[in-house]
Amino acid sequence: MQNLILAAGLGMRSKGKKLLLPYKGTTIVAHAVEQSLMAGLKTVLVTGFRAEQVAQAVAHLACSQLQIVHNEHYRKGQGSSTICGASYLSHESPFFISLADMPLIESRHYLYLMEQAVEPVARPSYHGRLGHPVLLDPSFLAIIKSQKSSFTMRELLQDYPVQAIEVADEAYITDIDTLDAYHRLVESSQSYGQPPHHPEA
Repeated sequence: MQNLILAAGLGMRSKGKKLLLPYKGTTIVAHAVEQSLMAGLKTVLVTGFRAEQVAQAVAHLACSQLQIVHNEHYRKGQGSSTICGASYLSHESPFFISLADMPLIESRHYLYLMEQAVEPVARPSYHGRLGHPVLLDPSFLAIIKSQKSSFTMRELLQDYPVQAIEVADEAYITDIDTLDAYHRLVESSQSYGQPPHHPEA
């Protein structure tokens, strides 16, 4: 099983800082990579903006299961980074597409989706809201690589049936787009000793 982690965006709403912010003794981006590796996933990290700093932030995690690739065209959007990363994935195994700015995602979240997925496209659904990571059959690699760089996964997946895996954990829809969101996350983690968890009522 594989994981494509997108870490190339400009992050303008956080002044480009979000992936390098401290979290749980490391950085947001390193935490994302660490959890992916802990889930046993071959991990491809796509960098773009601040590529050297992002690569440096995850340098201590270097191993045979981690490959860092750079998208020179990252300013064209997330689609271009997805296409770039897809070129480094194996056609023999399903793969996740995940976002580096979702720090509540841990290895167990990947493992749960792997256990539940039975369709070519599967993604978590929290109270009807679809989240990340998305789990795809390897046949989607060719489809992704045939897209224009401006494409979005949301648009692409509209043409395919999606298995919505019901989840009770807000982690699957929680991203850090702004510095305010980051500060709320840190405060919540400190208040409760761990990231917030919302079981079903």
